[in-house]
Amino acid sequence: MPAIAAISQNACDWPGCPNDWNSPSVLMNPMLLLDQQALERRSLARNEVLFRQGDKVAAIYFVEAGRLRLERRTFDGRLLVLGTTPAGEFFVVAALFSDTFHCDAVAAEPSQLRVYPKAAVLNVLRTDPTSAMSFLTLMAHQVMELRQRLELMKVRSAKERVMLYLDLNAESDRRTVNLRCQLQDIAGELGLTREALYRTLASLEQASVIERTGDRILLKKSLGA
Repeated sequence: MPAIAAISQNACDWPGCPNDWNSPSVLMNPMLLLDQQALERRSLARNEVLFRQGDKVAAIYFVEAGRLRLERRTFDGRLLVLGTTPAGEFFVVAALFSDTFHCDAVAAEPSQLRVYPKAAVLNVLRTDPTSAMSFLTLMAHQVMELRQRLELMKVRSAKERVMLYLDLNAESDRRTVNLRCQLQDIAGELGLTREALYRTLASLEQASVIERTGDRILLKKSLGA
């Protein structure tokens, strides 16, 4: 079975896996008992740092607008993008169970955040079973995304890796992909250099496998078809 088909079919292969985990109702449920109006808001400019590796965890965040990126520098100075979080999702939820952050957080574009104090969130999860179950749903969703990303990184061919990424991020028509972040961030998530991603996309377009129009990519046929 082709890699794309295999991973796509296994993306949600266990009972109770909902198809609408990204809906606002699911993502907001864990924090409903907190006074939303009383929560602090923060604004970040593009490339502004939210926190650094080693900083104490005092809160998690909900991205109201923009996009945040997790990154880390290797010993030889290379930048690794560990993931990006778009508007409408919680950011660094797993940090609730850590004393310090293990990477840097940077705004990939101008962003607006809602700040959820760690102590308050943990108290809600201890005292409200409904919030705790919704929180587990959110965590399970993030584990599924991580599993998909690990499968992506196993694909050796840059073309196949990019096509798999596009397939996993296609809209309901299975053909249209709306890019929600910059290509350099996508390259980082795929373990490619920005130049390698540009070359791969150009090659796929030249072969009429994809068609690019601004931030939209149309999947026209599979590799080798």
